[in-house]
Amino acid sequence: MSINPLSKLYQSELSQGTGNSLNFLSFKGTESRSELDLKKVWDVVRRRKIFVATVALILFTATMAWSTTRKPIYLSMFRLLIEPTKSNPAQQLGVPLNEQAAGTNYTTLTQVLKSSQILEPAFKSLQKEYPSPLTYDQFLKNLSVTRLKETEIIEVSYLDNDANQSLSVVEKIAETYLNYGEQLRSRNLQRGIKFVEKQLPNLYSRVNQIQSQLESFRKENSIVNPEDRAAYLIKMSGEIEAEQKGTQAKLAESRALYTTLRQQVGNSPEVAIASSALSESKTFQALREQLQQLETQISINTQRLTPDAPPVQALMKRRQGILAQMQLEAKRTLGATGIQQAQGNLSGTLIELNRQLVTVSNEIKALEARNQSLLGTAQQLQANLTTIPSLVRQNVDLQRELKVANDSLDRFLANRESLQIEAAQNTQPWQIIASPAQRPAPVFPSIPQSAALGFVGSVFLGVLAGLLVDKLDDVLYSAEDLKQDSKFPLLSVIPFYKNLSEFSLPAMASLRNLPAASEGSTQSAQTFSIDLSEDAAIFREAFRTLNLSISMSNLQNSLQSIVVASALASDGKSTVTLNMGLAAATMGQRVLIVDADLYRSKLHTYARVSNEQGLSQYLTSDVSVHHLIQQSPMEQNLFILTAGKPQMDASRLLSSAKMKKVMEELKEHYDLVIYDAPPVLGFSDSLILSGQTDGSVLVVGLGNTGRTALLESLRGLQLSGSPVLGIVANCLKPGTHLAHKYHEYVRRNYNSDVVETV
Repeated sequence: MSINPLSKLYQSELSQGTGNSLNFLSFKGTESRSELDLKKVWDVVRRRKIFVATVALILFTATMAWSTTRKPIYLSMFRLLIEPTKSNPAQQLGVPLNEQAAGTNYTTLTQVLKSSQILEPAFKSLQKEYPSPLTYDQFLKNLSVTRLKETEIIEVSYLDNDANQSLSVVEKIAETYLNYGEQLRSRNLQRGIKFVEKQLPNLYSRVNQIQSQLESFRKENSIVNPEDRAAYLIKMSGEIEAEQKGTQAKLAESRALYTTLRQQVGNSPEVAIASSALSESKTFQALREQLQQLETQISINTQRLTPDAPPVQALMKRRQGILAQMQLEAKRTLGATGIQQAQGNLSGTLIELNRQLVTVSNEIKALEARNQSLLGTAQQLQANLTTIPSLVRQNVDLQRELKVANDSLDRFLANRESLQIEAAQNTQPWQIIASPAQRPAPVFPSIPQSAALGFVGSVFLGVLAGLLVDKLDDVLYSAEDLKQDSKFPLLSVIPFYKNLSEFSLPAMASLRNLPAASEGSTQSAQTFSIDLSEDAAIFREAFRTLNLSISMSNLQNSLQSIVVASALASDGKSTVTLNMGLAAATMGQRVLIVDADLYRSKLHTYARVSNEQGLSQYLTSDVSVHHLIQQSPMEQNLFILTAGKPQMDASRLLSSAKMKKVMEELKEHYDLVIYDAPPVLGFSDSLILSGQTDGSVLVVGLGNTGRTALLESLRGLQLSGSPVLGIVANCLKPGTHLAHKYHEYVRRNYNSDVVETV
């Protein structure tokens, strides 16, 4: 017995780490949840299109009938341009809000324009012209006063069943509003003039007060402009500082020169002065010369004589006399005593140095005195500068207050003149930019609008009614409904194949696998065309997916026999059975399909084989089952055991021991045996066969099987003791949600001309 190649395929996928088997089999769309819901709604509309269209037509007809029987309502309107509030001088002067025009707030203005104070006179005048039973409240209800967005335009409209009355009302209201605007303008201008005249005395008084304060400030500080005084003091301070630096530099130079001269002369300034005076005395200089000659003689005599020698003593005595005379002459010349340090024999150079020393000494004293004077002046200037910021601030404050007061006074005077001129002019503040007019057609009922809204509403309600009816319907129409109502896995979705009834193969078989007709074969040769279209490729892949899903549903035990059943007739179980067997056969399995529907056998028709003898003949006679099995003309690995002649007591035959024996025998000769069983509901044959096989598959015809039938069929198959492998959704026609998604997937990933390679 060969191993199921589909199981091998799945095991190889697991070993390669392809992931979850359910992800491998399941088809995941890329649509969002909202797109899915819209497509489901569209599917319902397509199914219930007659019902939806009928409901929509009835509602649309009712809407139009109601609209045409309503009493017409006419609209008259005009537009009013309100004077901009920025042109109101009273507002620029700071008039309080309760004293300005109501137009500064358009919300307030619209309420004022609808007030009884303005509208009641117009309403009473209209009542005289149109004595209709119209109340003031109804009049206000029909009147609309609104501001156009972000503009200074007020739109006034009025609704009435009488076209003439509607136009007359807006004309009267336009006249009333223009008069009110003129009154409002005049009243506001007078308020502005009174406000200005009331404020002028205070402004004059304020200006005079500030001017007096400024005058007192200038007198107290003896200045006209603190900024000018500050600039003068800063300039003087800089000049004093520069002069002080120059004086200090000269003083440093003089002191350095004084030190140098003193080192050269070796005397103090007093000694230098005394020496200079003695040097200029002729008597003192003569005595000095005598003293020098005498000392020369003494020096000569002391070299050859002793100090006690009479000549030496005479010279010494004479020397003392000359010194005494010099002392007397010095006292006389200097006018003081004790000037022994003075030297009367100074040279001309020394005299000049002594003169310079005296001059520099005097210059140093003069520079020191000047430096002290400059320092005192700088300190006084700095003290004056410290008071300048305070004076500047006071002056700036007073000047600013004076400017503000003068500006306010000038503005009030100018605006008083402007208000007086404007009040004297007879201009209209509000203007009608759109004259009172009436729409040519009634605003209600509007036939085009009613038709559009009625159409949209009718279609919406029709679709809603269709959805409600579809929700109450028990029939399953989509694979999503099938998955929601059943807990069993959905093995595959079989799309609708339009060429199924034609004498052609849906590319499930390959040309090389078609069985060759033998020379002694009694079966007439049949001709098949291989369909390589896109629909055939989709149809083929659906059954390959189905076979793979069945193989994966029970990996522990090899599936050798399964029952394919349906809840109701016409669910397409025989078609599913044949194509499922054909798909397995093309993948290398020896497959036997047994038509166990002994009541209504159709499998032989789809398989293009003879039904002269079949399963019923085997169960009621001694003929060998192998003589009844026929090879399919579509695929050499596919074999068919037809039902044979119909039997009324099929349940007894299918539950017989002979049937059980042959079912076990067939497992030994084929890789896979598929039993095409009768519908589950109303027959026990499917339950009998399920108990003898490895599992069962339930085919559900979308659009044919109901939810109740589905659940009852699944419950019956579970009672048979055989595992229910899953559900197959059949007859999903193009245009439904999953079929559309399936087609799009194939178009994106495969060429339209799919060539069979199996």
